[in-house]
Amino acid sequence: MSYCLNPKCPNRADPLNAQNRICRHCGSLLIFQGRYRIGRLLGEGGFGQTFEVNDGGILKVLKVLTDDNPKAIALFQREAQVLSHLNHPGIPRVEAEGYFTVLPRNSQQPLHCLVMQRIEGRNLEVWMADRHHLPIPQHQALNWLKQLAEILHIVHQQQFFHRDIKPSNIMLQPNGQLALIDFGSAREVTGTYLAKVGGGHQITGIVSPGYTPPEQANGKAVPQSDFFALGRTFVFLLTGKEPNAFPEDTRTGQLLWRSDGSRQSPTAGFTTNPLADCIDYMMAPFPGNRPQNTQVILKRLEEIEQEMQQPWGSSAMPARSPQPMGGIQPYQAAARIPTRLLRLNGVRNYSRHSRHSGRSRFHYKKALKSSQKFLVGGFFLALAGTATHLFGGFTVPNVSALLWLNYGSPGVMREVPANPEPFTPIATVSAQPLAAKQPITLAKTLGGHLWGVNSIALSPDSRLLVSGSVDKTVKLWDLESGQVRQSLSGHSNEIWSVTFSPDGSKVASSSGDGTIKVWETSTGKLLHTLTDHAAWVMSVAFSPDGKQLASGGFDNTIKLWNAETGELIRSIAGHSGWVFSLAYSPDGQLLASGSFDRTIKIWHTQTGEVVRTLEGGLYRFRSVAFSPNGQWVAGASGDSSILIWQVSSGQLVRSLFGHSDAVHAIAFSPDGQTLVSGGGSLDSTIKLWNIGTGQLLQTLKGHSDTINSVSISADGKMLTSGSQDNTIKVWQLQ
Repeated sequence: MSYCLNPKCPNRADPLNAQNRICRHCGSLLIFQGRYRIGRLLGEGGFGQTFEVNDGGILKVLKVLTDDNPKAIALFQREAQVLSHLNHPGIPRVEAEGYFTVLPRNSQQPLHCLVMQRIEGRNLEVWMADRHHLPIPQHQALNWLKQLAEILHIVHQQQFFHRDIKPSNIMLQPNGQLALIDFGSAREVTGTYLAKVGGGHQITGIVSPGYTPPEQANGKAVPQSDFFALGRTFVFLLTGKEPNAFPEDTRTGQLLWRSDGSRQSPTAGFTTNPLADCIDYMMAPFPGNRPQNTQVILKRLEEIEQEMQQPWGSSAMPARSPQPMGGIQPYQAAARIPTRLLRLNGVRNYSRHSRHSGRSRFHYKKALKSSQKFLVGGFFLALAGTATHLFGGFTVPNVSALLWLNYGSPGVMREVPANPEPFTPIATVSAQPLAAKQPITLAKTLGGHLWGVNSIALSPDSRLLVSGSVDKTVKLWDLESGQVRQSLSGHSNEIWSVTFSPDGSKVASSSGDGTIKVWETSTGKLLHTLTDHAAWVMSVAFSPDGKQLASGGFDNTIKLWNAETGELIRSIAGHSGWVFSLAYSPDGQLLASGSFDRTIKIWHTQTGEVVRTLEGGLYRFRSVAFSPNGQWVAGASGDSSILIWQVSSGQLVRSLFGHSDAVHAIAFSPDGQTLVSGGGSLDSTIKLWNIGTGQLLQTLKGHSDTINSVSISADGKMLTSGSQDNTIKVWQLQ
C-alpha cells in the first residue's frame, strides 16, 4: 500500500498505488525525500495525522500537520528542531532531513511533515487502564523515575524543556524501558526567554489538567516545570488515581496524596517514605522550591535506592565504603549522619522536608561537639568562633563560618588533608570579588552564528579565532577586523569542540554526527574525516607537538589519532559515562579527561594506561585544564565548583566556589597565576580567580546565556568567550 498525502485525493488508500511513484488519482507524489513511502494511517486528531512510513525497509512514524495556523506550525517546527538535537534511546530519533514540506498537486497549502523513529509499546495511560489502574510497586517507580530523570537530563542539557509530561506522553517499550514522546510543546531555554518570564511576560501556556504546574498554566513555564509534571505522573502511577482526585493543602498548595487515612489505601505506606518525599519535592507549588536540575533528582534517587536496601533500625547511617584519595583517611567520629538528611541542595533546605528532624538535631549537635573541623555528606564545614548560626532550621552554637565545598563521597566524614606548596591549606574562599589590578574591558562582540556557540579556540599567534556552533558550522574569525574569514561546513550535526594545532596550520572540529574533521587553516580545505566513534564526539585536542589528536565522546571512549595521517592509534576505555572534555599536559605525556561519571582520569598518552583517577565532584566534569607547569589539573563541575588537584599525588588542593550555576568552561592564564571560568545559564558570568590564594578577582558580565568555552591568548592580554547566546566576546585583560 502507498497512502496519498493529498487531503483532496478521492482515493488516498488505493492499494493499486503500492508500486507507484505518483498517485493514479490526483497525480501527487507518493515517495518523499527520495526515500519515504507512506504505508497506512495510524491516527488523527485536531491538528494533524500520523502515518506509518517505510524508509528502506525500516518502519518509522510520519507526523503531518494539517492545521495552517502559524502557532501550530511554529510548535511543529520546534518539535523537529528539538528532536534533531537529542540522542537517547528514550527519545524518538529525528534525522537532519526528517523535517520537510510537501505541496500536493493542485494545492496552495503546503503540508508540514516530520519523520521520526517509531517507538513500539503502549503509553502509560493506556498501560494503566489495561491493568485496571493497579498501582505500581515502589521499586518499579524508583526505576522508572530514574529512567525519566536521565531522559530529562539529556533534554535540559540541550537547553530545552518538555512542557507536557504526562502518562500519555510516556511510552513503555517491549524491553521494559521508557521513552518520552510528543516534543511539540518543548521550549528552548534562553536568556531572552527567562528574562521575559522574569519580567512578567506571558508565554503561550500548555495545560494538561492535573499535571501542569501553576506557573506554566499562567504562561510562565521554567525548566523546573517539567519536574512538577513528572512528580504528578508518579502520583498517578503509585496510586492509580489521577492527581486531580486528591485535595490540596489550602495553606501551602501541596498535594495531599499520601494517605486517605485507611490502612487499605494504596498510599498508606507513603507517610514517612523517602521516595514520596522526593516526589513531593519535585511537586513543590513554587518552582524555586523544586530541585534545581536533573542532577539533584538523580543523586536523590541514588541515595533512596541505597536507603531502600537497608531499613532504618537505628540512628546510625548505613555503612558505606569510603573512597580515600591522596592519602585522605575517613574521619573516625562516633556520630554518623543519615544520608537521607544530606541532600545535594544542602541540609539547610532539606531539613524542611525531613520527618526525622529530632534525630537530625541530635546527630548534628553531637558531631559539632566532636570536632571543630570536618567533612560531612560531601561538604566541608569550617567551624570557628562563638557566633550563632541558623543551620537546617535549628540553632548551632559556636559556628561563625560554614563553607560548602564539594568533596569526597556523600555521608563520609573526612579529615582535611595538609596541602602541598605553593597552595595554602584549604580555607574559606571568599565569594566576594576583590578589586582587580587593572580593569577588564569588553573589546568587541562577534555575532555570526545562528545558534549557540559551543566551543572557541585562539590561534597560537592570537590573530585568528575558531568557533563551533549548534548551527553545524565552524567559523574562522579575523580578530583584528572581527570578520569571518571562512565558514567551514561539512558536519551534519552541531559542533561540540574546536581547536587549533600548536603551529596554527590546522583546525580540528568534533560533532554530534560522530565524526572529527581536520581542516587546513589557510584554505579551509578538509584534510581528514575521522569516523571511529559510535556517538557524539564532545571534545577534541591536539598534543603539544601537534603529532597526536585526542577525541572523547558519548560512547564513553577516548581515541588517539595520528594528526598527520588521520589513522587511529588506539582507543581507550575506562570511563563509565560520557567524556566531555580533554586536555594534554604541557609535555604531552599525560592526557586528562572529564566525564559524566563524575571523575577525571589522567592517562599516559604513549600506553593508554590510566595513571590516576580523580574524584570529588558530585556532578559531571564539563571542562578540564592543566596548569602551564603541568603540576596541577583543574576540573569544572556541574555543582558550580572548580576543583584543583596535584597531578603527582592526586591530592585535592583547592576548591573554588562563586558561580551560582554549573561551571562549563575553565582555562589557565599563560603564567599559571589566574584561572578563568564560565558559568551556566542561571549565572552567565565569567570569573577570574587567583590560584595561589583562591580568591575571586573579578566577575565579567555581558553574556545572556551559558558560557560554553573560554580561551586566553598566549601573551595573556586577551580573553575570549563563546556562549549559548550565539555570540563570542573578546575581552582586553591588559
